[in-house]
Amino acid sequence: MAIVRPRLNDFYNIPLKQEDIDFALPFLDEDIPLYVDPFLLWKIPSQQDNGLHLAVVSAFNAIGNQFIKGKEQEAIQTLIDLTECDEAGLGNSKTRTGKKLGVKASEEILELFKNIPQIKNNGFEHFEEVQLLVEGISKDRISDITCSLIKSFLVDYTLEKCDKYKFPFEKCSVPIFNIQKLKIILEETYLPVNPDTQ
Repeated sequence: MAIVRPRLNDFYNIPLKQEDIDFALPFLDEDIPLYVDPFLLWKIPSQQDNGLHLAVVSAFNAIGNQFIKGKEQEAIQTLIDLTECDEAGLGNSKTRTGKKLGVKASEEILELFKNIPQIKNNGFEHFEEVQLLVEGISKDRISDITCSLIKSFLVDYTLEKCDKYKFPFEKCSVPIFNIQKLKIILEETYLPVNPDTQ
């Protein structure tokens, strides 16, 4: 008999209940309706989480600065690449494959760096404010961009939990945002693999 809405632990026959752990057990075939809220990373009294918020805002502002300085196409493409984080399994997708933003919407977001003097001069203090300024940008999109920008941390956190709960993992390539190059690069790491999308 097939399991309805199987989670990764079901596939590996690891007896865990969601209410007993402090991380989300991903479904194999759809997203979990949870979101990473960058504002909470800032608000929570944890220096590590505050540092992640700072990393997200700094990276987003660096992409905006790239856009202002005439590298518009590179900035737009980088933002498009960041707008979906299928690996996290968070959000609204019923297939674990979300849809990235298009060129027009990405350009509209980056135009904020040219059109709003305070943002042009100082950048964003809170990246999540984008959803108040651009129609069609929701908490799911903000969460995906945040996950894309902190994916290196999420990989390390996942490996820590794999060790603790004995999830098997495999060598794989993961797209990670590189702040120095302002683009996504493939990095080899080890992660548990969804058997349906290997």
